[in-house]
Amino acid sequence: MKRIKLISGTAFAIMLLIAVNPAFTQERLVKVDFESGSFVNTPVVPFDQPFIIQGDAGIDIEYVVVHIFNENSKKPIHSFAWNRTADNNTSTFSVVIPGVLKSGSKYDFQITTYKQMSEQQKHILADNLAERITFFLKNNYYFDGKNLNISNPNSVYSDLKTLIDEALIYQISKNSIGYAAPSILVLEELKNQSDFRFKRFLRSRGNFERDSVADQMVNERVKHINDLIMSELHPFISSDLVQHHRTVLVRSVSTDREQFTLPVNIGMYAWDKSMTINNASVHNVNFTPGAGVTIPFSNRSRLASRSRLFDSFGYSIGLLFEPVADADGTEFVTPGVTLPVYTGLGFRLFKVVRFNAGVIILGEKGTEDFSNLSVLPTAGLSLELNIWLGLKK
Repeated sequence: MKRIKLISGTAFAIMLLIAVNPAFTQERLVKVDFESGSFVNTPVVPFDQPFIIQGDAGIDIEYVVVHIFNENSKKPIHSFAWNRTADNNTSTFSVVIPGVLKSGSKYDFQITTYKQMSEQQKHILADNLAERITFFLKNNYYFDGKNLNISNPNSVYSDLKTLIDEALIYQISKNSIGYAAPSILVLEELKNQSDFRFKRFLRSRGNFERDSVADQMVNERVKHINDLIMSELHPFISSDLVQHHRTVLVRSVSTDREQFTLPVNIGMYAWDKSMTINNASVHNVNFTPGAGVTIPFSNRSRLASRSRLFDSFGYSIGLLFEPVADADGTEFVTPGVTLPVYTGLGFRLFKVVRFNAGVIILGEKGTEDFSNLSVLPTAGLSLELNIWLGLKK
């Protein structure tokens, strides 16, 4: 009997391996036409499988970003990129989109291409940004005739961050180097300068001289903060920068509509039926084949976006094909069914294998006493097949 169960378990494992292999199929291809601002032939895109957005943008394009929006929305829900490697001399880009979309929905796709920035362009970018920061800071210092003050440091710091982010919105580092300017160090410098008192320093000078000295001190402090910020931006600006070239917005792209299917599971379930003999617990551990159905939970696309291994959490219920027995040979089934009923929660792996953890509801075989039921923990690994339940129109 043990040998038969071993052979059946091995055969089941082979079935799982055969079933998993077809899950890694080739991605569908969607081509973008930059002249018309559309996808070629207006395709319907997959919702649960990866697909590729491909386009011919020119050999000088170094970077491509695809933002995905819900239809008519302004906030992207997913973003994916293509980064040309040094040995890639083709004019075609391919951005892989994983299976993160929802069935029967519509999305807007924004495809943005980027070109390499020369050293001269990066120098111009840095000079222009430094000038804007200088102008902004000077407008936030004021001299009241006695003291040289700066406006609310926290507000100035926040506005500085916005200024820098907006100035660099069209640049991306191919090296994935970001920036954190202005840092907290800049905020502390702004606060220190705000607390500095100039009244004693300027007391012995005339009005004209005081104005001149105040202007000079403003310039020195603005330069100090500007140099600090630009030093924080230097790693980003000196990296392999690319700059926005063109953008195409493809609107109202539909996804495939999911067929109405019923996930059916066929697999092996582990259990341990113990009994007490002379105050000692005797265990009977075994595996029993079973079959059932699964009711998937919602948000499958969100789960798929977070993991390429696990997806489709759900509630399962089914039957074991044989009774559960203890070490004494006493068989147990679910009363009224004549076979053990299992129920549990689980998740799917590789889109075809389901792992469940739950319980088996048992009563001694031959009795119909529903008041003396017991609950036995179980764990199962099964092959999941979606059976299409087509409805005739």
